[in-house]
Order: sequence, then C-alpha cells, then structure tokens
Amino acid sequence: MEKANKNIENSEAIEDLNKIENIAFIDINGTKISIELLESQKYENVEAIPIKSDFFGKKDFLTLKKGYEMNLVEIKELEHSTVNTVSCKNDSVTPLILIDGDEITGAMQNRIINNTLLIPAKSTINIPVSCTEHGRWHTKGEGAESRTFKPSLYSANHSTRSRKSRASYEERDYQGEVWDSISEFESRSNFKSMTSALNDSYENLKDKQNDYLSKFHIEDGQNGVIFIVNGEVKGLELFYNHSIYKEYHEKLCRSYIIEAIVEKKSVDNIDRLKLMKVLENISQSEFKSKKSIGLGDNLKFSNDFGSGSGLVWEDELIHMTFFKDFVINEVII
Repeated sequence: MEKANKNIENSEAIEDLNKIENIAFIDINGTKISIELLESQKYENVEAIPIKSDFFGKKDFLTLKKGYEMNLVEIKELEHSTVNTVSCKNDSVTPLILIDGDEITGAMQNRIINNTLLIPAKSTINIPVSCTEHGRWHTKGEGAESRTFKPSLYSANHSTRSRKSRASYEERDYQGEVWDSISEFESRSNFKSMTSALNDSYENLKDKQNDYLSKFHIEDGQNGVIFIVNGEVKGLELFYNHSIYKEYHEKLCRSYIIEAIVEKKSVDNIDRLKLMKVLENISQSEFKSKKSIGLGDNLKFSNDFGSGSGLVWEDELIHMTFFKDFVINEVII
C-alpha cells in the first residue's frame, strides 16, 4: 500500500513538473499573463501548439464575420476613395473587433486591416488598411453596393504580416512592403494573379491547404496558437477569449500553411526549452504604446527575434501577435 501511494505521488509530481515546463510567463508592457502550451499537433512540415492563457475575457465583442451576417457592420470606400483608408460602420450595441491582417474583399481593391481595432458601438470610423490587390482600382459592378467590402476567407500570409509588423514598429510606410511580399510569394509559388491579388494565391493552393488544415483542430478553452514551420518558430497569436479565437482558427492556420507548402523542407523537432525562451524573451522587448483610433491602446514591440503588436483596453489584453522576422537570402526584413 505504501509503495502504491509513493507511485501515485511520483506520478503527480511528474505531471506537475510537465505542467510547469509548459507554462510561459510574459509581461506585455505591464500586462502580465501566463500561457499554457497544450499538446502539439503536427502534419508534414507544420507544427501547431494550441495555447491557453490565464485570463478569461468576459466582455462581449462582435466579430466582423458575425457583424456582416447580422447586417450590423458595413465597411466601404470613402466618398473619395484612397488606398490606405476605408470607412467602418458598427451598428451593434457592442464594440466590433477587427483583427490585424484580416482581409476584406471587393470595392475598388482588396485590403487587409492594419491593426487590431475595437470600433465603439453605434459609431462610424475611418480605419487604416493596406492593399492586397495591386493590379485593380475599380469596382466590379455599379451602384453604392459595389463600393462595399465583404469579409474574406483569408488573412494576410505569415511573411506579409511579419514584414508589415517590423515596418510598423520601425514607423516605416509598409504598403510597399505588403505589395513586395505578395509579389515575392507569387514568385516562390510559381503563380501569377491577373491583379496581383493575395486572395488568388490562396485560391490557387486551396486544395493543398485543406490537406494540412484537417490535421489541426481546436482544443477546449484554446485562445491562441504557436506555429512552427520547417522546425522554426514563426509566430504566436493570442486572443481575448476562446470564442473569438474559434472564428479565426482556420484563417490563422491557412496563413502559415500556405507558406509551408511553398517552402517545404525536412523537419527537425524544435527544442521545447528554446521555444519557452523565445516566449519569455517577449517580456524583454522594447514597447511602444499609443491611443488607438478606436477603443484602447495599440502596442508595438520588438526584440532580436522578431516583432509584434497588440491591443489593450481597460487593462485587458484583447489581442496580440508576435512574428519571427522574415528572412530572404539571409537578409532580415
């Protein structure tokens, strides 16, 4: 009996140790969080590690997809169209959350959201965007409706988001970076869109993406994910709660999978201690904070590994991203 009790104690001690080894503590400019790394999911050259944070967001937000389906959100061109600004109307009684890198399609040309934003209830705000369709500047129909956008099935691919993040932190204009990234991805994937539309590149590789996508599922309580491609940490995505994460799970997976398909290499398992060090070093980043054009404050941060951004409102982390700096021919971008 005594031996059995010791075995139980040893088993519990090992379980506690494993849990500790899978907890990372991060300080985001004074907002302290801990994240638990769940069991990794692997397929081909991609590894996704679901994560759960120690905060459980209870505020109610409307997502773009739901807002569009409920006819409570409208995003459209300005009266005098301009590439990097569009108008967003939120008719809901709750704030609308727009996620950094999320694509909207239609109107004069497809765009992506530049920063994670909270659009106040019952308000209309001009928001910053970047073009992801360099070769079109006209509507595809007539009338007011042709100047409105629809939510896309996709977000910007990882390399585009990484390059945009670095340029944003360094306060450089990054529309050119976005266009260059999309053009370079077309070269890497041996595909040419008629209008240099990122959306077309996704559609071109959709079947291959689906093969990968089916292998990555959502865990109970998951509100974030770490992606590893070809044995390298590529990015971390963390959301306010499980409900919002669920809506973006597929888009996030596709944004890393599409890169993995065209840059497939032999895979070495990543050292877990190395991964934990990458996460905990986020706390040592240089942070910049400024008032968002919507609710809350936008954060930008950078360290020797990469760069990221986030949104904090009423002392709660609403969304955060962190990307390894994208490298071409050993030159960091």
